[in-house]
Amino acid sequence: MDRPDQFLAAQQQARWLAAAACARDRLARWPAPYIWQEAARRMAERLPLLRAQAQRVLDAGCAWGDGLDLLQKQYPAAQILGYEPSPLLAQLASKRFARAGLARWFGRPSRVQVQAVDAADPEYPAQADVLWSNLYLDWHHDRMRVLEAWRRQLQPEGALFFTTFGPDTLKELGEVCRTLGHSSQPMAFTDMHDLGDELVQAGFADPVMDMEMVRMTWPSAQAALTELRALGAVPHAAHSRGLRTPRAWQALVDALNATAQADGRVTLTFELVYGHAFRPRTERARAGEATFGVEQLRNTARQPGLPTRTHRG
Repeated sequence: MDRPDQFLAAQQQARWLAAAACARDRLARWPAPYIWQEAARRMAERLPLLRAQAQRVLDAGCAWGDGLDLLQKQYPAAQILGYEPSPLLAQLASKRFARAGLARWFGRPSRVQVQAVDAADPEYPAQADVLWSNLYLDWHHDRMRVLEAWRRQLQPEGALFFTTFGPDTLKELGEVCRTLGHSSQPMAFTDMHDLGDELVQAGFADPVMDMEMVRMTWPSAQAALTELRALGAVPHAAHSRGLRTPRAWQALVDALNATAQADGRVTLTFELVYGHAFRPRTERARAGEATFGVEQLRNTARQPGLPTRTHRG
């Protein structure tokens, strides 16, 4: 590092990458939640709309590996990469595609490879034609930095396709928290129009955003909250003193059960947001950046009396 600010930025990046990996390690305790699987399935149905010919596909935040299976079916000739920051989840995903017996030694290598790395880490360039990410974007606090990293992971004209949750997600649970007087809320999510603007700011072209409401039911509030743990969407005790005791937690469960329908099932809403965009072939310079063509640099260097610029390819 040449400057102290670069060193500090690298330290900060290392911290938030490590924080995401640590948080997602907890997900390995539970099976993949149904809403995560359903979001992946619905996103896969939209993939043909991209009409992308891919030789290399990256799943950013592949978690349990369901998305890798869907991508393998959509792109049967492509190499499929799964980047998952949690070593525990990466191990679970790897086992799904590990070849056994003689096929492991004499068969062709699997087209699916899983690595315990974060797609937001610039040390692991994927150079992908398609970057897919299912319900992973909001695991990082600095969303803009993640989007910029995803752009760099793509080849020019490569396609980004992702899902995330919108602000109406778990609105029933949020209302229960407010009724009980707790400051803790389920995870706060961003409006899809703001996400579209952020894609442009991150250097993507032609962003398209869409959404749909998905309503799921459980036999009880306890069953719902148990499954939501795998999404990191349960109100966290660290956010509210009111939820730190078993009595307060039981009050939350009872209040959520009170919202049950006539059949006794508890309903929660998920605003499922879809986004896709492309890395442009020619990228515009953003603040603090300058772009020069190689021939322009060579011509400039030949002119006497002008300072020499250094081009980094």
